[in-house]
Amino acid sequence: MAEAKSLEDLFYEECSKAGANGLTTTDFLTLHAQCDPKDTALAMNALLTKGYIEVFQVRGELIYKALKKEDVGKAGALHGEEQVVYNTIRSSGNEGIWTKHLKSKTNLHEAVIKRCLRALEQKALVKAIKSVKHPTRKLYMLMELTPSVEVTGGPWFTDQELDVDFVEQLTNQCYKYILMKSFPRDASCIFTSSHNAYPSAAAVRKYIMEKRISQVDLSVADITMLLDVLVYDGKVERFIAQVDDDWDDEDMDTESDWVYKAVRDKKAESAWQDCPCGVCPVAEFCTENGPVNAAGCSYYSKWLDF
Repeated sequence: MAEAKSLEDLFYEECSKAGANGLTTTDFLTLHAQCDPKDTALAMNALLTKGYIEVFQVRGELIYKALKKEDVGKAGALHGEEQVVYNTIRSSGNEGIWTKHLKSKTNLHEAVIKRCLRALEQKALVKAIKSVKHPTRKLYMLMELTPSVEVTGGPWFTDQELDVDFVEQLTNQCYKYILMKSFPRDASCIFTSSHNAYPSAAAVRKYIMEKRISQVDLSVADITMLLDVLVYDGKVERFIAQVDDDWDDEDMDTESDWVYKAVRDKKAESAWQDCPCGVCPVAEFCTENGPVNAAGCSYYSKWLDF
């Protein structure tokens, strides 16, 4: 018969091999028929007490999983139902778990779950949070984790409420910056087709943060959300930045490949003003065979960057 200590090592090794699927007592005894069920139970309890493995209840059956080295010992002081509840909450990660789902996964009575949650909160092992998607639900996650953006709503939400003023202010500032970079200061001039100074989402973020327009640390993904709103509203257009000759479609895998340009007010202006003829100071003298003509136009040569 295997000694208790070696049996602990053997059970932990099999749990590690099983990975995320976990291991049942039946699975272990099938692999190691020479092991006594009673000794196996003692070994499992010892590992649970030391915090080397965790236990889940799935469809009425106990599943054991090996803990990572950094997690060993955190749940070692917990026993029985508290440990089951703790491990189920831990498996939900930074998404958290609703008490109703916690009940269905553990098959524990609601009163037992409430008692366990109260004890875990008192031990500062778990915390209750609210989700912007489901404001009426109370979610639980480990104390040391930070809720995901899906749960908190990201920087656009304050106390589970959409901060409309903050979003509008930032969106307007993004538009003003893009507008400033989209056209020359002199209204009678235009950018050539080779102009490549249109801002990317990263450039807009840099402007917002350097000007301290937002006290919240925004990511490029956050700014991209605001720019998408401007695109949908028809205020800016998005296109691929100018690239080298050896560029391939497969290279376009980040938001930095896109740049943004403000759309002119269609009521006051038209797309005709984006080409040299629209702002040409001598357009009225331009004829097919005259001294000013399209074939020899210096404005077109510069615009097309010949």
